[in-house]
Amino acid sequence: MEPTMKKLKIELLIEDVKGNREVAYTLLEADHPLFLTADVHIKEEVLLVESHLEEGMYDWGRLGELTVEEQLRHLLNIGRLYEELAFSKYTYSFEPESIVFTMNASPRFIHKGIKGQVPPYDLLTADEFLQRYKAMILSLLDDKTDYSSLMDGKLPFYKGNLFCETVLEAESILDVVSLLQEKYTEEKDFNEQHYSRTPNSLLTKLKFSALISSIVALCSLVGIAYLLFFALPRQEMISTIRLAFIQEDYSQVISSVKNIDSKSLSQDDKYIVAYSVVMTEHLTDEQKAELSKISSQSNEDYLRYWVLIGQAKIDEAIDIASFLDDPQLLMYGMTKKIDEIQRDPEMTSEERTEKINGYKSKLEELKKQYLTPSDASDKEETTKIEDASSAATSSSSTTSSSSSKQ
Repeated sequence: MEPTMKKLKIELLIEDVKGNREVAYTLLEADHPLFLTADVHIKEEVLLVESHLEEGMYDWGRLGELTVEEQLRHLLNIGRLYEELAFSKYTYSFEPESIVFTMNASPRFIHKGIKGQVPPYDLLTADEFLQRYKAMILSLLDDKTDYSSLMDGKLPFYKGNLFCETVLEAESILDVVSLLQEKYTEEKDFNEQHYSRTPNSLLTKLKFSALISSIVALCSLVGIAYLLFFALPRQEMISTIRLAFIQEDYSQVISSVKNIDSKSLSQDDKYIVAYSVVMTEHLTDEQKAELSKISSQSNEDYLRYWVLIGQAKIDEAIDIASFLDDPQLLMYGMTKKIDEIQRDPEMTSEERTEKINGYKSKLEELKKQYLTPSDASDKEETTKIEDASSAATSSSSTTSSSSSKQ
């Protein structure tokens, strides 16, 4: 039974039972097709009536989960109760909470009274039954309203579901049943034409199969997306740099890996890019000859250093040079960093000067620490030549500018 079902026990005072009490108790325990079977227990001045549910029975609350066709079938069966009990000695409370249903949708009253002896003492009139019946129909077919509010005075003013409004205008129980029967037949025919009944076990299997298919489709979609947006473009990039390397088009090699994560390259591809960078950097022939001795067996971080130089990721390259504790690489990286700062158009002249001086100071410290006097002399001479060349270029530019102004 549903856990929300109303308790199936009621207590009455002995004094509420009128007339011959033994006869009343016997009638309460007697079987009737429209009532649940009950046991009667007397405790002092209290009469305890306990009704028993059969297996598979359910209450009114379950109807909200059913299809409209099934709801109409249940309502039709309820509508026949009045005529079947019109001349019975049994009375009943007619409201949603007082009814349960068998597996065949047949309604059963939970508790029964006896006319003139056990409450309720009187049978409902046709008008009373009709009003409550209409309220039950409207509350079930229109989830925007409820039985209690309709019975509290809102029933005559109901507006909403067109079929419910038609039911509300019916003048008799028979008219309501006829409307329900017509609607039920219409709904049943529609369902037979457009739907098919499927066992729950098969439906579960279909849902499971659909879930598995969705997962497989999603995995396939992810695989295709990976192939289209990552694997194929990457493979094309690898093919491009290898072909360019064979053709000694080192600039093409470098431009092809400009936005690639250097860590993702294989050792062989790191070597290809590193060698290409060495060949395109402004190095002396002697330096190029020395550095060209690198191979795919060289230290991975050493190769990455040159890859990062080619990608203009100077800060990362300097970090690797520091990790390798290689002063030559460190000094070259700082030289590249100074060049990068000089070319940065977003810096102010003050920022540019401050940063350049900072790196030059570090560069001078490294020269003093690691270079031999002869190396230092060569470096100083080279620096002087570069400075003189820069000064000459600057002077030439100034003279040209002055001439233009004149």
